[in-house]
Amino acid sequence: MNKLLILLFIALISFEGNAKLLDKIVAVVNSQPILLSQINRMGENLEARRNISPQIYGKKTYTKKNLVDIKINEFLLRDKLTEMGYVITDEQVEAQVKATEDRLGLNRAALLNFLKSNNFSFDEYFELIRTSIEYNLFLSRIIQPLISITEQDVKNAYYQKYSSNRRLSFKYELVDFSLDRGDFKKGMLRQFKSVLTSFQQTGILPDEFSNVSTNVIGEIREDGLTSDLKKVLKDTPEGKFSNPILIGGQYHVFFIKSKDLVESEDFLVKKNQIRAQLFQSSMETIATSWFKSEADKHYIKYFIDK
Repeated sequence: MNKLLILLFIALISFEGNAKLLDKIVAVVNSQPILLSQINRMGENLEARRNISPQIYGKKTYTKKNLVDIKINEFLLRDKLTEMGYVITDEQVEAQVKATEDRLGLNRAALLNFLKSNNFSFDEYFELIRTSIEYNLFLSRIIQPLISITEQDVKNAYYQKYSSNRRLSFKYELVDFSLDRGDFKKGMLRQFKSVLTSFQQTGILPDEFSNVSTNVIGEIREDGLTSDLKKVLKDTPEGKFSNPILIGGQYHVFFIKSKDLVESEDFLVKKNQIRAQLFQSSMETIATSWFKSEADKHYIKYFIDK
């Protein structure tokens, strides 16, 4: 095994003959060490890193362990991209740096002064740009193809966020199960919903519910429905049975075949923003899962607690 896995620190003997700690290995990925000096340096110019590459340095605060994880993920990502045939060359990085200079109206001297004022060297900037290109490539080639945001996902998220908004309106496809009030004996009303849920699986109704009537209701909008019925339907998820509600002389339980948000003007204004938020959230979740899975394929050893 590589000696780097055994050495936990690098020592320098001072002129007085005393051992002085120069650096320390805080983690190893395969045979590649991550040094404490690297992690400390990341912490020293963290704000500049966040401004240059917010997709990688998106958190408000970082522990040393968090920064070590960023370096480990960098190794894992680069290894995977290399396996896929993607290698980001110095020429590609330089082209990206030049494009950034042109976009900001800076020459190289002005860029260097800007980096210096932010406690950032050009070499650090150059490598962070390389890592950022790799990360964006990782998202576009590996993560984004795994994400699917449906129109219903957007509507559900809009409803959850603005559920107290009285302007929300739904349209439904329902199956109405009803039974005369006089047919209910003691305890039957509490069982009505669960009996129908079981009936959906088995096709069997208990004798006392044998008089239940069924009515398939096509698309119906909630406009014009009673406030009690609106509430019962709004509180019931798609694909589920509602709680019983008394209408006239019958108790009704509704199976929600479909539940769609009517596309109000407010929804149309907000839908693209909500879709982007859902996409970003899914991307972060899937990327985190990917890194955890990929880490299991490599030798990784920490020498730092937090």
